[in-house]
Amino acid sequence: MRRIKGFAALTIAASSVLAACGSTGSSTTNATATTNVTVAYVPIPLFDPLYIAMAKGYFAKEHINVHLTVVSSGQSATTLAATNRVQVVLGGFSAGMFDAIHQGLDFKVVGSMAAEAPGPAANGLVVANGVIPAGKTLTGSELRGKKIGIDGGAGAAGGYLLAEALKPYHLTLSDVNVVNLGLPDMQTALANHSVVAAYPSAPFLSAILAARDGTLVSPAPVNAAVVGVIYGGAFAKTPAAQRFFDALAKGAQDLQGSAQTSAANLAIIAKATGESTAILKSEPPSIYAPNLAPPIATLGAMQNVYITNGLVDYHHPMGTSTFVDASFANHVPTS
Repeated sequence: MRRIKGFAALTIAASSVLAACGSTGSSTTNATATTNVTVAYVPIPLFDPLYIAMAKGYFAKEHINVHLTVVSSGQSATTLAATNRVQVVLGGFSAGMFDAIHQGLDFKVVGSMAAEAPGPAANGLVVANGVIPAGKTLTGSELRGKKIGIDGGAGAAGGYLLAEALKPYHLTLSDVNVVNLGLPDMQTALANHSVVAAYPSAPFLSAILAARDGTLVSPAPVNAAVVGVIYGGAFAKTPAAQRFFDALAKGAQDLQGSAQTSAANLAIIAKATGESTAILKSEPPSIYAPNLAPPIATLGAMQNVYITNGLVDYHHPMGTSTFVDASFANHVPTS
């Protein structure tokens, strides 16, 4: 997972969330009809393939007319996808998502988005200064029962990442006091010790470390993708579903290796997200699978964490086929 900037401000940026929503429609009835597809998303640099594919005309070449609608979180849009008020959601995976699928809502995870890259951490567990005794290393006793800030709380994607970070200290989410803390508020909370630890993302992570308001003790797992692509069930059955996915994957293919920070791509991403190209270039990169294959292993692990910690309303794991459809990624052209 990559940086998240100004998330709280995005909740007031929702534009035409219902006006743009509706069932998938075509302008004509022939085989190359233009299909309207509404995508619910949060305009942050976790979904760069979308911005690249739109700006470079990849959707248009697939006869897809994309309508964007801003939401506060991907989790809040899954009901819209299940009822075909939007066709696609780009967002984080959460306990609420798993509960909704278990309850029978008609949508599935079909692809991945940004994953953590090797090298400098974009996300990670940070403990406040003074928590680790002088000359010692962190142990579970410094965290047990204490407040740890997570954007969205324990049931959000960050809750899973925190659970992974706690494993080396022989702790689970149930052993700490997880509080919902917005990313922009984490630095202050660490500095004044209202929490003993938090799980920030860049650029908030880098700002905390630069100000020496905390110490990074556990970077996010490399290759972990906790955000992705969700299709509503009705849209998934249409011919446009594969064409949309092919265009989105082509955007991901343009972000491989050093191409991710090319001047042209950075300009597109900056315009779409409101971040400066200088900040985008300085932040840790993300990994995008060339075919945007859904992160099946990570999704299974997330479900288990949510079940173990009582964050979902069921007790036995669903099979991955219940919530994942990899067929679109499997059919992405290889060249």
